[in-house]
Amino acid sequence: MDATVTRALSMAILLLSACATSTGGEARPRVAPTLAPDVKGGIAWYRNDAVLMKEAIWGEGRIVAGPRGGPPSAGLTRMPDGRWQGGGEYNQTIVLQVAPGRITGPSVNVTVTPVEGGFRISGLWMGRNADLVVDAKGARAQQIQFVRNADGSYVSGDLPNMYIFLVGEAAQLDTPPWPELALTALVGGWGVQ
Repeated sequence: MDATVTRALSMAILLLSACATSTGGEARPRVAPTLAPDVKGGIAWYRNDAVLMKEAIWGEGRIVAGPRGGPPSAGLTRMPDGRWQGGGEYNQTIVLQVAPGRITGPSVNVTVTPVEGGFRISGLWMGRNADLVVDAKGARAQQIQFVRNADGSYVSGDLPNMYIFLVGEAAQLDTPPWPELALTALVGGWGVQ
C-alpha cells in the first residue's frame, strides 16, 4: 500500500478512536463513530467502556484494518483490472479475484450470498474458516449470536464486554456495498476462525 494512502487511512483510524475514547470512569451511551471524510464505511469493535478496540474501514479503492490507535495491520487495494491486492498480517502479498458473490485467491474461496435484510459470508479466508451472517436484526459470527440494539450496535451474551457497529455505507444492509463490505468484514476478522 502506498505511504500516502496508509498515512491517510491511519489518520482515519486515529480520528475514529479519538471519537470513541472514554474520558473517565463514567458510562457512556453507545454511539456509532463518525467517519473521516475519505472513509465510506466500516466496522468498529468496542469494549463496553466505549473504547475502540479495532476497526476495518474502506475508502476509494482501499480497505484497511487495525487496532485502536495503531497502524493498519492488514489491507487491500483495488487494482485497475478489478482484482484486489494486499498484505499485512498474512505475511505475504495476495491477489484476490472478485466475481459476483465470490472472492477467490491463494487459500481464499469465499461465497457471499444475500439473506433477507443482509448477507452471508462462508468459505475459506486465508486458510481459515469464514462464517458470518449479518442482517438488521442481528448477526452470527461462527457460533456467536449477536442481537442488533435500537442504537445500531450488535451485542452478544457470549461476548458481554464488547459490541460492534457498522458505520457509513456498511450499515446499508438491504444493498450491501459489493465487494467492499464483505472484504472489510474478512480483513477485520469478523466471523473468521
